[in-house]
Amino acid sequence: MENIIEVRDLCKTYITNKRQNNVLRNVSFEIGEGEMVAVMGPSGSGKSTLLYTVSGMDSITAGSVKFGGRDITGLGSGELSDIRLNEMGFIFQQMYMLKNLTVLDNIILPAVQSKASTLSRKEKLEAGRDLMRRLGMIETADNGINEVSGGQLQRACICRSMINSPRMIFAD
Repeated sequence: MENIIEVRDLCKTYITNKRQNNVLRNVSFEIGEGEMVAVMGPSGSGKSTLLYTVSGMDSITAGSVKFGGRDITGLGSGELSDIRLNEMGFIFQQMYMLKNLTVLDNIILPAVQSKASTLSRKEKLEAGRDLMRRLGMIETADNGINEVSGGQLQRACICRSMINSPRMIFAD
Protein backbone atom coordinates (compact mmCIF):
# COMPACT_ATOMS: atom_id res chain seq x y z
CA MET A 1 0.00 0.00 0.00
CA GLU A 2 1.36 3.40 -1.02
CA ASN A 3 1.68 6.14 1.59
CA ILE A 4 -0.27 9.26 0.71
CA ILE A 5 1.30 11.31 3.51
CA GLU A 6 4.73 10.93 5.09
CA VAL A 7 5.57 13.40 7.85
CA ARG A 8 9.04 13.42 9.43
CA ASP A 9 10.10 15.45 12.48
CA LEU A 10 7.52 18.17 11.80
CA CYS A 11 7.87 21.25 14.00
CA LYS A 12 5.75 24.39 14.07
CA THR A 13 6.67 27.30 16.29
CA TYR A 14 4.74 30.55 16.60
CA ILE A 15 6.35 33.66 18.05
CA THR A 16 3.92 35.85 19.95
CA ASN A 17 5.05 38.86 21.97
CA LYS A 18 8.68 37.67 21.65
CA ARG A 19 7.75 34.30 23.19
CA GLN A 20 8.09 30.99 21.37
CA ASN A 21 5.11 28.66 21.33
CA ASN A 22 6.21 25.22 20.10
CA VAL A 23 2.84 23.88 18.96
CA LEU A 24 4.19 20.83 17.12
CA ARG A 25 7.47 19.17 18.09
CA ASN A 26 9.07 16.36 16.09
CA VAL A 27 5.80 14.87 14.83
CA SER A 28 6.26 11.88 12.52
CA PHE A 29 3.64 9.62 10.94
CA GLU A 30 2.52 8.00 7.71
CA ILE A 31 -0.96 7.60 6.25
CA GLY A 32 -1.49 4.92 3.66
CA GLU A 33 -3.90 4.90 0.77
CA GLY A 34 -7.42 4.03 1.97
CA GLU A 35 -6.64 4.64 5.65
CA MET A 36 -8.81 6.74 7.93
CA VAL A 37 -7.00 8.56 10.72
CA ALA A 38 -8.47 10.62 13.55
CA VAL A 39 -6.35 13.06 15.53
CA MET A 40 -7.84 13.77 18.93
CA GLY A 41 -6.86 16.11 21.72
CA PRO A 42 -8.09 19.03 23.78
CA SER A 43 -8.68 22.49 22.32
CA GLY A 44 -5.43 24.26 21.65
CA SER A 45 -3.36 21.08 21.42
CA GLY A 46 -2.36 21.64 17.76
CA LYS A 47 -4.85 19.52 15.76
CA SER A 48 -5.75 22.31 13.33
CA THR A 49 -2.12 23.43 13.13
CA LEU A 50 -1.18 19.88 12.16
CA LEU A 51 -3.83 19.84 9.41
CA TYR A 52 -2.76 23.23 8.06
CA THR A 53 0.96 22.40 8.03
CA VAL A 54 0.58 18.90 6.58
CA SER A 55 -1.64 20.21 3.77
CA GLY A 56 0.73 23.07 2.95
CA MET A 57 -1.71 25.80 3.98
CA ASP A 58 0.75 26.95 6.63
CA SER A 59 4.54 26.81 6.60
CA ILE A 60 6.48 24.50 8.87
CA THR A 61 9.37 25.48 11.11
CA ALA A 62 11.31 22.25 10.57
CA GLY A 63 10.87 18.74 9.22
CA SER A 64 9.40 17.44 5.99
CA VAL A 65 6.03 16.56 4.51
CA LYS A 66 5.61 14.30 1.51
CA PHE A 67 2.28 14.03 -0.27
CA GLY A 68 1.99 11.23 -2.81
CA GLY A 69 5.76 10.72 -2.62
CA ARG A 70 6.49 14.36 -3.42
CA ASP A 71 8.14 16.66 -0.87
CA ILE A 72 5.76 19.62 -0.63
CA THR A 73 7.66 21.60 2.01
CA GLY A 74 9.72 23.52 -0.53
CA LEU A 75 7.05 24.09 -3.17
CA GLY A 76 5.86 27.54 -4.14
CA SER A 77 2.39 28.80 -3.36
CA GLY A 78 1.10 28.16 -6.90
CA GLU A 79 2.22 24.53 -6.92
CA LEU A 80 0.79 24.01 -3.42
CA SER A 81 -2.52 25.57 -4.49
CA ASP A 82 -2.74 23.20 -7.45
CA ILE A 83 -2.09 20.17 -5.25
CA ARG A 84 -4.67 21.30 -2.68
CA LEU A 85 -7.26 21.99 -5.39
CA ASN A 86 -6.77 18.80 -7.37
CA GLU A 87 -5.53 16.18 -4.92
CA MET A 88 -6.80 17.25 -1.50
CA GLY A 89 -10.29 17.92 -0.18
CA PHE A 90 -11.04 20.08 2.84
CA ILE A 91 -13.87 20.29 5.34
CA PHE A 92 -13.23 23.24 7.64
CA GLN A 93 -14.66 24.08 11.07
CA GLN A 94 -16.22 27.15 9.50
CA MET A 95 -18.42 26.43 6.50
CA TYR A 96 -16.94 28.80 3.96
CA MET A 97 -19.47 29.24 1.15
CA LEU A 98 -20.03 32.07 -1.30
CA LYS A 99 -23.34 33.76 -0.56
CA ASN A 100 -23.99 34.80 -4.16
CA LEU A 101 -23.88 31.17 -5.40
CA THR A 102 -26.38 28.35 -5.04
CA VAL A 103 -25.53 25.31 -2.93
CA LEU A 104 -24.75 23.31 -6.08
CA ASP A 105 -22.56 26.06 -7.53
CA ASN A 106 -20.60 26.21 -4.26
CA ILE A 107 -20.09 22.45 -4.45
CA ILE A 108 -18.78 22.45 -8.02
CA LEU A 109 -16.63 25.58 -7.62
CA PRO A 110 -13.37 23.61 -7.04
CA ALA A 111 -14.08 21.56 -10.19
CA VAL A 112 -14.73 24.74 -12.18
CA GLN A 113 -11.47 26.27 -10.90
CA SER A 114 -9.41 23.15 -11.61
CA LYS A 115 -7.25 23.33 -14.71
CA ALA A 116 -6.62 19.59 -14.36
CA SER A 117 -10.29 18.67 -14.79
CA THR A 118 -11.26 17.41 -18.23
CA LEU A 119 -15.00 17.44 -17.48
CA SER A 120 -17.38 19.81 -19.23
CA ARG A 121 -19.44 22.21 -17.12
CA LYS A 122 -22.45 19.93 -17.65
CA GLU A 123 -20.47 16.92 -16.38
CA LYS A 124 -19.27 18.91 -13.36
CA LEU A 125 -22.87 19.86 -12.55
CA GLU A 126 -23.94 16.22 -12.83
CA ALA A 127 -21.06 15.12 -10.58
CA GLY A 128 -22.14 17.72 -8.01
CA ARG A 129 -25.77 16.57 -8.22
CA ASP A 130 -24.65 12.95 -7.83
CA LEU A 131 -22.74 13.79 -4.65
CA MET A 132 -25.76 15.70 -3.34
CA ARG A 133 -28.00 12.68 -4.05
CA ARG A 134 -25.60 10.38 -2.23
CA LEU A 135 -25.69 12.68 0.81
CA GLY A 136 -29.47 13.04 0.69
CA MET A 137 -29.66 16.73 -0.13
CA ILE A 138 -30.37 17.02 -3.85
CA GLU A 139 -33.53 19.03 -3.14
CA THR A 140 -31.36 21.96 -1.96
CA ALA A 141 -29.27 22.24 -5.16
CA ASP A 142 -30.80 25.53 -6.32
CA ASN A 143 -31.15 27.08 -2.87
CA GLY A 144 -28.99 29.89 -1.61
CA ILE A 145 -26.73 29.03 1.30
CA ASN A 146 -28.89 31.08 3.67
CA GLU A 147 -31.91 28.96 2.71
CA VAL A 148 -30.60 25.64 4.07
CA SER A 149 -30.01 24.24 7.53
CA GLY A 150 -26.61 24.02 9.19
CA GLY A 151 -26.60 20.26 8.71
CA GLN A 152 -27.37 20.61 5.00
CA LEU A 153 -24.62 23.21 4.68
CA GLN A 154 -22.15 20.84 6.37
CA ARG A 155 -23.12 18.07 3.93
CA ALA A 156 -22.62 20.53 1.06
CA CYS A 157 -19.10 21.16 2.39
CA ILE A 158 -18.51 17.40 2.37
CA CYS A 159 -19.72 17.23 -1.24
CA ARG A 160 -17.44 20.11 -2.18
CA SER A 161 -14.46 18.35 -0.58
CA MET A 162 -15.12 15.32 -2.79
CA ILE A 163 -15.90 17.01 -6.13
CA ASN A 164 -12.38 16.68 -7.58
CA SER A 165 -11.99 13.06 -6.38
CA PRO A 166 -9.11 13.93 -4.05
CA ARG A 167 -6.50 11.45 -2.90
CA MET A 168 -7.07 12.66 0.67
CA ILE A 169 -9.72 14.59 2.56
CA PHE A 170 -8.75 16.73 5.55
CA ALA A 171 -11.61 17.41 7.97
CA ASP A 172 -11.06 19.87 10.78
